[in-house]
Amino acid sequence: MNRNQIKKEFQENFRELRKILNAWELIPGSPSDEFASINHQVLSHLYKGADFEKVSRVLDSELTVNYGLSTDLKDAEKIATEIMEWWNFKVSNRII
Repeated sequence: MNRNQIKKEFQENFRELRKILNAWELIPGSPSDEFASINHQVLSHLYKGADFEKVSRVLDSELTVNYGLSTDLKDAEKIATEIMEWWNFKVSNRII
């Protein structure tokens, strides 16, 4: 896979992950790119083979520390579950 294909794949995955996070309406009325930093972090970890626990911890930390949202680990785990299901589907179908 050449560099342009890798970049295109990453951008597509970034857009799909953005849709997942935005669907949770964590900050109602926020711009669609509000969680771009979380997208980058989570997607980076997924490409490195992160598991559910890692993704959940990243989400929990980002949402509480950087965004000041009062979430508990269960909320982050729910979001992480959806993200991991999406990612595992892509991996198992060799879409990524």
